[in-house]
Amino acid sequence: MDHLLVLLLLLWSSGLQAEENNNSTESVKLVGGDSRCAGAMELKRQGDWRPVRNYYWTLKEAAVACRQLDCGSAVSVEEREESSSRYVWRISSDCAQSGSALWECAIPDYSNSILNLNCSGRPISDIIYGTHAPARITADCLQQP
Repeated sequence: MDHLLVLLLLLWSSGLQAEENNNSTESVKLVGGDSRCAGAMELKRQGDWRPVRNYYWTLKEAAVACRQLDCGSAVSVEEREESSSRYVWRISSDCAQSGSALWECAIPDYSNSILNLNCSGRPISDIIYGTHAPARITADCLQQP
């Protein structure tokens, strides 16, 4: 169990490092879903917001995106066809799994296939410790027996 905790903390910290390296003008978000952790993925790169194309993503790549969005684990990833093609960002599965920030992987493309992603919405600390709310330290906890 201790090894699993260390592994999860390392994975979580690598996501934080990727976010710290993220230029403030480069961003990723999910839109049009039931929460901020569900919907069509959009990415802002070089000042341009575009949807992300579903480029053979599996739950592995989706897990990377959910982690970078601080949305817990991946629940589902699917392709949504739109009525017309438009400019999108394509993110290859190899680049997504490499540990790079997603905006670093974005390549301009043209498609009507959009990436729809659903994340658990639970932060990694909740998953590790099995809680649903942040732990709170109270005066009772600080008293010695």
